[in-house]
Amino acid sequence: MSTTTVRVLIAIVVTAGLLGIGALEVLSERVRVDPAATTAQRAPEGGPDSSPAYLADFEAREEPGPSPAELIGAVQMGRQTVLNVDPAARRFLSVTGTGQVRVSEVNRGTLVLTEETQGAGLALLKPGDVIRVEPPHGQIQRIVVLRRGWQELESPEK
Repeated sequence: MSTTTVRVLIAIVVTAGLLGIGALEVLSERVRVDPAATTAQRAPEGGPDSSPAYLADFEAREEPGPSPAELIGAVQMGRQTVLNVDPAARRFLSVTGTGQVRVSEVNRGTLVLTEETQGAGLALLKPGDVIRVEPPHGQIQRIVVLRRGWQELESPEK
């Protein structure tokens, strides 16, 4: 072999070694283990389910889910407040959680579900009712009354 080939091979080996050492450095920085904390949080001999400290450690490792504000926002986005109902024309006017006014038309088979009854027809809807429309886009098949208008006014939240 020529000296150039030997030098190239040596350079490749040295480079691979340095890259390996760099990768180990990165991994050791990410996985810092405190020996005192590790012994305190180990699962007891009885099994992993018997220690609250072990469960707390397990819960802390879970990925964070949506915040409560995000969950409330998602629920509010699906809600609408009925403003006006025209059963003869089979349509109703509502305001969405984002403040947009929406005119929705329904067919004769659209089911309206309340706590008391269920039936086909918009006569069960009243202005002020908080509803959810299913499916949220496209032809409406079900309208679920989440809260009646008079309950909304009696709510201690307002």
